[in-house]
Amino acid sequence: MERPTLPDAVSTLTGGTLAAIGALSPWIAVLALLPRLLIALAHLMTNGCAAWTTLRSDSTWTRHEDRLLALVDPQVALQHLERVRRDSVQSTVQGRAATADSGNAGPPQESPP
Repeated sequence: MERPTLPDAVSTLTGGTLAAIGALSPWIAVLALLPRLLIALAHLMTNGCAAWTTLRSDSTWTRHEDRLLALVDPQVALQHLERVRRDSVQSTVQGRAATADSGNAGPPQESPP
């Protein structure tokens, strides 16, 4: 099911629908439009929270890298940061592969006694 956005919630209404809603009493019109608008609002909030989390994570990494470069020899710091980023990417790729494999593997194997 597609999640509507706020513009989609209003743009899909035709002229006839808008005229019919305009002829209704206000509280009935609100009840007719409320579910679609609430779903769009929830989707907007979810996307906003995801963007905020990504921004904060990137900001934290940048501050950490700047502090490390200021306190340690730049060559050593850059080597460390390169190793950390490389290990992070490898563990993410391995985690995705393990997740994909675990879905098809069946029940978990018991360890030997």
